[in-house]
Amino acid sequence: MTAYWRLGFPGWRIAAALGVPIRIKVDVWRDDEAKVYFASSDDIGLAVEAGSLDELMTEIHAALPELIKLYEAQLQKPKADIRFHDNLAVA
Repeated sequence: MTAYWRLGFPGWRIAAALGVPIRIKVDVWRDDEAKVYFASSDDIGLAVEAGSLDELMTEIHAALPELIKLYEAQLQKPKADIRFHDNLAVA
């Protein structure tokens, strides 16, 4: 089990500077009416959508580095803590 610190938790910048992996909580939903998946994260201000889960994962991972730059953090390889909710229908 690898220890990690969550972005935004007290002391996360110190933990990142010490080399502790930083995680970002990302919530994923499916909008059945629009037939899209969307993801958001209050940790870093993420809001993306896509037509498939694969596309959504690509969008999430493409957005993270830019959002981290905006957040003015020096993180080492952040990992998304992705959570799927009940109304998620896998295609």
